[in-house]
Amino acid sequence: MNKDAVKNIIEATLKSGNKTPGLLDVPKALSVKSKLEACSAIPEVIGILEDRRSFITKSFGVSDSAYNEAIEKIKTLGDAA
Repeated sequence: MNKDAVKNIIEATLKSGNKTPGLLDVPKALSVKSKLEACSAIPEVIGILEDRRSFITKSFGVSDSAYNEAIEKIKTLGDAA
C-alpha cells in the first residue's frame, strides 16, 4: 500500500471542506489519524473511513460527493497493487 498516496488523497479531501474541527473534536480526529496510520492495507483504510464518515464529514465540512470521490480514489490505489 502506498501510504503517501493515501495520505495525500485524505488530506486533499479534508482541506476541501469548509470547517475546522472544534476543540472537542480534535482528540477524536487524532484517534482516527492514528488508526489510519496503523493500517497496512487499503480495505482497512476504507473500513475506518466508512465507519467514521459522519464524524469526518461533519467536523471538516466535507461534502458527501467529495468524500465518496476520495473513497473511490483510494480503492483505485488498492486495485493497482
